[in-house]
Amino acid sequence: MNLETNSASPASTPPDKPSGGAAEEPQTPALAVPASHVLTEGGGAYLKKTTAQPKRTRFWLYAALILVIAASGAGYWVLHRPAEIDIVRPALTSINETIASSGLVGGVKESSIGASFNGAVLRLPVKLGDHVQAGETLAVLKNDITQAQVTQAETAVVTARAQLKQTSRGPLASELQASLMQVSQARALAAQAISELDLARKTQQRTQALSKAGVVSRSDMDTSASALAAAEAKSRSGTASIRLAEAQLQTVRSTPRQEDVELARDRLAEAQQSLLVVREQAGEATVTAPFSGTITAVNVEVGQNVDALGLFGLVSDALEIRIDLDESNLADISLGQKALLSAAAFPGETFEGKLKEISPSINKIRGTVSIKLEPIAPPAWLKSGQTLNVNLVTNQAAWRLLVPASALRRSGDRNVALVVQGDRAIEKIVVTRPPTDKGIPVLAGLDASALVIVNPGKIQPGDTVRIKK
Repeated sequence: MNLETNSASPASTPPDKPSGGAAEEPQTPALAVPASHVLTEGGGAYLKKTTAQPKRTRFWLYAALILVIAASGAGYWVLHRPAEIDIVRPALTSINETIASSGLVGGVKESSIGASFNGAVLRLPVKLGDHVQAGETLAVLKNDITQAQVTQAETAVVTARAQLKQTSRGPLASELQASLMQVSQARALAAQAISELDLARKTQQRTQALSKAGVVSRSDMDTSASALAAAEAKSRSGTASIRLAEAQLQTVRSTPRQEDVELARDRLAEAQQSLLVVREQAGEATVTAPFSGTITAVNVEVGQNVDALGLFGLVSDALEIRIDLDESNLADISLGQKALLSAAAFPGETFEGKLKEISPSINKIRGTVSIKLEPIAPPAWLKSGQTLNVNLVTNQAAWRLLVPASALRRSGDRNVALVVQGDRAIEKIVVTRPPTDKGIPVLAGLDASALVIVNPGKIQPGDTVRIKK
């Protein structure tokens, strides 16, 4: 008979044997079903419904669900657990406020020295790095033309000096005697001319009378008239000679005249000035140091033709430190402020400087103001052209709240700090001063009670935080 089942696997029993002696047909082997799985009811046999497999499946489903829930809870806890943080409170500390910058060492006086004419270098007594005194010879140039001008000017001075000497002295006795003699001779000649004129006049009168009587000829009349005219001219000349001789005598007697002396003096002064000019020009053949200092450049060699371009660089013994500061520092700087100076090449060595000059104008392209420091007791290693680290002290013993640099970070163009309020990180915008070796001075944004997060890392405003014990 056939068995009815509720499962996909049917149960079967062997069929009844056929009657008679017919040969038996081959039988299909029956499936082996445990007796515990067969249900007999109403003369029939049924397989029981298997329940073990579904129960096992549900168990694993529940287990997997529990694991997912546990993992999700763990992940949520990991993602949302409070971050452990270190905090610091701003410390009120007395500090020296400074402006940190770099400066360049230079000479108070710096000059590029040249000649004022072209010439060949005959002698070069200095070399790079030499220290020279004011007026010391740096180079000697050949200058023949100027030397000839000096000789000519010296001769002119000698001549003008002799003329002044002659003009300034009184008359010699011989000169006075000669002038008196000239006057006497002029008077004698004038008297003779007058006598001759008187005779010529009388002769003319007589000739005219005889001419009326018809005794003399016309030619005799002309001769008499010519003789009278010559006598009159000679008389006038004699009178003029007297006046000239008397004037010369007066000049000799009145010497030296003040106007003549002044004129001679002016001529001598002009000659002397001309001599100074040409001597200066001749002196320019010798190039000298305008001030004491160190030779920083030698741009010439012996035998080289040079001109007015720089032959030497000279830096004075007195040095200064030049600095360009951002114009935003103008309100904090003033003359006389101290500065601490150092060089990277000499670690651990510092010296002081004093602010001696502030530029009256701002570099409008760079937005900087130039200042100069005077070194105080400068070290021997300080050289022109050297770069120094500068800390200009703008406020001594100022009380400021300090926080470590690790407590601040940049947000855009602002400095910010994260502080703890309750269990949250809150961002505070702070105003700071340049850093010191004790920390960052905070002028605004924090107070002494603030719990400032140190090394905030990835912590963002609004994050839950927990202070480390």
